[in-house]
Amino acid sequence: MNLSIAPLGVALKILKIKIEGDQKKQLANMGFVVDANVTVVAENAGNLIINIKDSRVAIGPDLAKKIMVSPV
Repeated sequence: MNLSIAPLGVALKILKIKIEGDQKKQLANMGFVVDANVTVVAENAGNLIINIKDSRVAIGPDLAKKIMVSPV
């Protein structure tokens, strides 16, 4: 499933990131890499608040659709 449809509060593992170039590097710098554990904390108007590596990051719905995850 992609991150945009992930349930709130469930521990997830990143399987694949379908982005290339500078955006992928920026995500990697924030901790969005394959095998990283993430949790969707909140959703507001399509934007997601993600808990990753003990910090919270907000991402938009278009970006969330390109991050594939599965439950841990």
